[in-house]
Amino acid sequence: MNPITTELAKFKEEIYLVQADVKSAYYERAMNKLHEIIVNYPGKAEPFYELGQIAYNFWRNDEAENNYVKALKADPDYFPTYTSYAFILIKEQRFDEAEGVLENAKRLRSRDDADIFFYTGMLNQHKGEVDLAINYYNKAIQHSINQSQIDLYLKFMAACKELRGWE
Repeated sequence: MNPITTELAKFKEEIYLVQADVKSAYYERAMNKLHEIIVNYPGKAEPFYELGQIAYNFWRNDEAENNYVKALKADPDYFPTYTSYAFILIKEQRFDEAEGVLENAKRLRSRDDADIFFYTGMLNQHKGEVDLAINYYNKAIQHSINQSQIDLYLKFMAACKELRGWE
């Protein structure tokens, strides 16, 4: 992890303000700020990631994917990009690409990471490999850090069990 510098603190403050704008539904202002941040901090992944999140929320998956790819190029160590990008690929049934993205995510985090297990479970669920998906959701539960994660993973596991006709 990099030491906190004045420049890094300023960057984080600007990202925080963008996120506050997004939460308040000031999307245009947030996007304008993000484009300014990209000019001022071209090697940072977060502004591209945030642009991707905004695009995804407006159902512009191609634009979101483009921004996620830019985020990965800017900083391949910025973990949130991997799961958001994998999610789009899974939804578009581009399973091999999603698998590759999740494999790359494993090099950044422990192989026993709840997020990676969850998205790998989702990938397998969408591929129709429900039993394997249930196993990954179970692993995600075992490595969860809070109850809200566990609740989400249990919902996905229940959906898989329902697909299989289990109780």
